Amino acid sequence: MDKYKNILFENPRPFIIAQLENDRLIINETNIDYQNNIEISLRDIKENIKIKGLVESTLENNSDNMTIKCIKNKFNLKSKKVSENEVIIWFEIEDNLYDLSKANFLSNLTHEFKTPLNLIFSSVQLINKKIENARTFSYNDMEKYLKIINQNSYRILKLVNNISDDNRIDLGHSNYSPTNANIIYFIEDICGSIEPFVKSNNMSIVFDTDIEELVISFDMEKMERIILNLISNAVKFRKSNEGQIIISITHNDEFVNIRVNDNGIGISKDNIEKIFEKYVRLNDERSIIKEGTGIGLSLVKSLVNLHCGEITVDSEIGKWTEFNIKIPNKISIEESIGTYEKDLDRVEKIRIEFSDIYA
Repeated sequence: MDKYKNILFENPRPFIIAQLENDRLIINETNIDYQNNIEISLRDIKENIKIKGLVESTLENNSDNMTIKCIKNKFNLKSKKVSENEVIIWFEIEDNLYDLSKANFLSNLTHEFKTPLNLIFSSVQLINKKIENARTFSYNDMEKYLKIINQNSYRILKLVNNISDDNRIDLGHSNYSPTNANIIYFIEDICGSIEPFVKSNNMSIVFDTDIEELVISFDMEKMERIILNLISNAVKFRKSNEGQIIISITHNDEFVNIRVNDNGIGISKDNIEKIFEKYVRLNDERSIIKEGTGIGLSLVKSLVNLHCGEITVDSEIGKWTEFNIKIPNKISIEESIGTYEKDLDRVEKIRIEFSDIYA
């Protein structure tokens, strides 16, 4: 992907990198989410005569562009020859629904930034006012306002991290760094670290596994992000009474299945179909937390995809929800050099992930 880096940063998304082989269109790389991104499938692209013609003419003439009215959207396609037999095509989308979803996202994002910023500013103003009036400023006062400032700073950092990581993945710069490690111990350790945060929301967390040790290849930092996001999601959509989160791991020779199950408010069938869509925020009046940008679960799906895995969800309204992650049960021959340090910032990561729950 590095050889396309300059092109991808200069041009709109989504993109495909394709070539012709025996008069067949071959897709080498893409950042398109075939279900949710621009509502086209790999088959739609491969069987489209005009897209094939664009690749052919670009290879012959070095540059080309066209507008294609096909499939479910109207595209302005632009292309560039990137090697002797490869072409990059990027899609400029003219789709009102797509634009609307981005507009809604920006509107939600503005609100998400303003809320914590207002709380930070108001806390600082109250501190300054008490200092200016030479009033007694107790330890409890200081602790209260600093807690508000700290928590809402984490909320802003979470927003920035999600937007930044989501954009990097879309542009093909994911910094995916798998290493061979014990996935059982790793996830069990996360459950132990997060237990106090879960308990503070009147919930319990249980870890279960069908094997005590299993070394596979995975990116520790990204897997931690996936698990923390799904646990915080279970807390957000809990019932008002006591709830439970169950993290379980099963495996076979081909795959490892990681399930995150809760007994919360559940998800309607209509919303299940949209839950991994980018920029889509599910407004459920039964939810205790009614805020969000619509990036979280879309980002989780992208992080799972980086592991060559898949994530699915099932739910029964008012009773339970279960996310199931399936990743390959394999060991890498060559490991990446990772920068993950568990003890250094695990608590900070938990505070960031839970920052929009303690509001």
